[in-house]
Amino acid sequence: MIESAAKISLFVEAARLYYEHGYSQQKIANKLGLSRPGVSRILRQARKQGIIRIEIIDPTGRGTYLESQLQQRFHLKKVIVVPNEGVPSTVIKQRLGEAAAHYLDQLIMEGTILGVSWGTTMQEVAKHLRPRRVRNMKVVQLNGGISRAEYDTHAGEIAQRIAENYQAIPFLLPLPAIVDQASLKEAILADRNISRTLKLAQKSEIAVFTAGAFGYDSVLVKADYFDREEIEFLLKNKAVADICSRIITTSGEICWPELDERTIGIELSELSQKKYAIAVAGGKKKLPAIYAGLLGKHFNVLITDEMVANEILDRSTDAAKR
Repeated sequence: MIESAAKISLFVEAARLYYEHGYSQQKIANKLGLSRPGVSRILRQARKQGIIRIEIIDPTGRGTYLESQLQQRFHLKKVIVVPNEGVPSTVIKQRLGEAAAHYLDQLIMEGTILGVSWGTTMQEVAKHLRPRRVRNMKVVQLNGGISRAEYDTHAGEIAQRIAENYQAIPFLLPLPAIVDQASLKEAILADRNISRTLKLAQKSEIAVFTAGAFGYDSVLVKADYFDREEIEFLLKNKAVADICSRIITTSGEICWPELDERTIGIELSELSQKKYAIAVAGGKKKLPAIYAGLLGKHFNVLITDEMVANEILDRSTDAAKR
């Protein structure tokens, strides 16, 4: 929403009075001829418009106690934990998206190659990015996403939107995540343009993705990539999560090697070698998936919520005692 110049001036004045000069909201209301709730709304809107940016400096770089505990336990480069006071999963995803967008903005610089996956959590990341131009930046899709059914994963749209945010060059994979035969995958990867995109995904210094819970309600199943027998086979063999369309077990290992050979996108072994492999996932349903990803060491940065963080610490403590 584009605000008028007069309204923006009002936002700026209220923000400066409140944050720079220490005025109370009531004092600002009296000065500007507004109600106190009106001033509160203006300050909230000013934050949404990017006029107000709040930066919290952590001199130690360790984050909160919960974040540092999780970081040390799993030898991670960074952990960011967002609040979860029993709010709906949609709110958690919004908070995760905002936190991930803010963290990404600190990492991205001229010449960055950013690899991105897809999913509803990744949509929130794209929504919360702060628009700016980054010279010589490339955004590359990490895994295929077009399905064989009507269920749309919006994979290309997410990569495109992130690229537009940074005025970067997008490299997309307009392909299914999984094909029927390994030989078909080989034929697809022989294409020069597709091969170039996947090589760029391998070269990316930063990869941001989510961890999906595997089951009858998972995105890959709804997108009609598996028949019922395949789903039951995977579940029987402890399939619990997918990361960049790679199905993993409770211990973080590839569940079905034959399926993995038919999956188009970055390999998990390549993902784990990134300077920043950032998993953005939260909510109770994704807890087993996130824990499996940690055990498999498929990422070195985790952005999650406090319920998941506490539960993971409890699980790892119990496992250490056994």
